[in-house]
Amino acid sequence: MDKKANDTFAFDLENRLDDFFSDELPPQENPAAEPAAVKVSELPLEDLKSTILAIDWEITDDALDAFIHQVDKLADRYSADKVIQSLLKILKSLGKYIRQKKSNAHPDTIKRIMAVYSTLEAVVGNDDLSQTEKKQLLQEEVNQFKMLKAKIAERKPALGSVPQAPKADAATGIDSVIQAIDDLKSLMATELNAIRKEIGKLRKK
Repeated sequence: MDKKANDTFAFDLENRLDDFFSDELPPQENPAAEPAAVKVSELPLEDLKSTILAIDWEITDDALDAFIHQVDKLADRYSADKVIQSLLKILKSLGKYIRQKKSNAHPDTIKRIMAVYSTLEAVVGNDDLSQTEKKQLLQEEVNQFKMLKAKIAERKPALGSVPQAPKADAATGIDSVIQAIDDLKSLMATELNAIRKEIGKLRKK
């Protein structure tokens, strides 16, 4: 009987220890759930990224409309973050320019969109970045935006010299090109002023 009692006691003790350690161990599902949680922060930009890749492949009205729509949605989502707002404004300005000029847009425009998107992705997805670092990234994108604007303005003489039609038609063509460039400069100047105001607000903080 003593041996049987000891065996029963040992069996019960082992079961209780198993139950104890089972309660202490995390559920099996948790490790698999963590990567999904990490990926959530990337999801808001996934549609925009796909659309940018589509535009890089082929410039279409549908893709550009989707691009601007997605930028507007992100602007609503991150309305409290001035750095993200400014980056989105740059993207929207570039998108409007491409929609207006299509294949005649400056060849560096798509590259600039992709670069600004990469900065946006870093700002949105990296919680370790300080506000100062985010502002520095934004300032670099503003500088690059200004450089692109200057390159577009430099194309004005080259575009004006292309037409080889009769004088009346040539004059009309040149006037149209000059007007289009002036309109573009006005559009980009307006967008740039808005971005400057946002940066000014950030510096005051």
